[in-house]
Amino acid sequence: MDFVARIKGALVAAALVLLAASCAKEAKQIEDAVERRVLAAHLTTVYKDTLKELPSGSYLMTKKKGDGKLVTLSSSVFVKYSRLNLKNEYDQTNIEEIAKNVGGFSYSNYYGPSLFEIGNYTLSKGMEEAFIGMKEGAEFRVIIPSWASYPDYAGSARQSSSTTVYDFRIVKVVDDYDTYEIDTLESFSAKHYQGLDSLVTGFYFKHLQEGEGDSIKVGNTISYNYVGRLLDGFVFDTNIEDTARKYRIYQSDRTYTPVSFEVSQIGESNTNDESVVDGFAKALLNMKFGGKAVTFFSSQWGYGEQNQNFGKKQQLHFYIEVLED
Repeated sequence: MDFVARIKGALVAAALVLLAASCAKEAKQIEDAVERRVLAAHLTTVYKDTLKELPSGSYLMTKKKGDGKLVTLSSSVFVKYSRLNLKNEYDQTNIEEIAKNVGGFSYSNYYGPSLFEIGNYTLSKGMEEAFIGMKEGAEFRVIIPSWASYPDYAGSARQSSSTTVYDFRIVKVVDDYDTYEIDTLESFSAKHYQGLDSLVTGFYFKHLQEGEGDSIKVGNTISYNYVGRLLDGFVFDTNIEDTARKYRIYQSDRTYTPVSFEVSQIGESNTNDESVVDGFAKALLNMKFGGKAVTFFSSQWGYGEQNQNFGKKQQLHFYIEVLED
């Protein structure tokens, strides 16, 4: 009897799972049907015949054709953009003027161009379709229904639950990002540091005050102050209160005191389960107690593909002051 009861229980459980799946599928079909009706009415009323339908079911409206490099399936593209809903209400932008106008502006937000990478499954299918074939300088609007918000690979999930609208301007198209980074760092070095040579590929270091203490080694516990910038001057982090206030990124719930840190091998975390990027660690190992220095380096020495509040694959620029032992 126990065996029969277990079989019956398993069958009931399986039936409930199938029923739940069926209900969820039916609910999604209803949601999609509603979204399709709303979108169709919006397109007819607002856009009439000005849109081009893409294979994914997204819609494209080109406002300005570019005349620069062509976007291909392997391009890295820097863009200015805004995201809206069908009521033209903004919920995301990297354009400072728009952020100020709609009330979402903050000095701690980065308003430089964002990096979009084509062909590596990080963008939705509908968005990627719109970019391919565009040229540097183009301006366009893309309307992406929820069913076109999947990255183009098996098993990917929708990135949006409703129709979203994007306005894009292509600032720059890069064919070889590694070469672009080195060229950018070399130009930065020539402009700000008299053509300072890299110590190794993508890593630059300069003493401002060499210090008279011992050289810093792995295992040393040090205290330091720092300012972290992007190459365009945007300050994204510091532990110096005056600097934080100057650049209007001060946080009242943060303590602005020297950082205590046990120096670790490059790429390893310290004993407090914190870590610094490899370029920062390499800079420390070139310093002495009491020293001050600047370093700037490629994204491979920084956060790489990890998204930060200022984007990904950014070149970083640090001021570092190591206090006396």
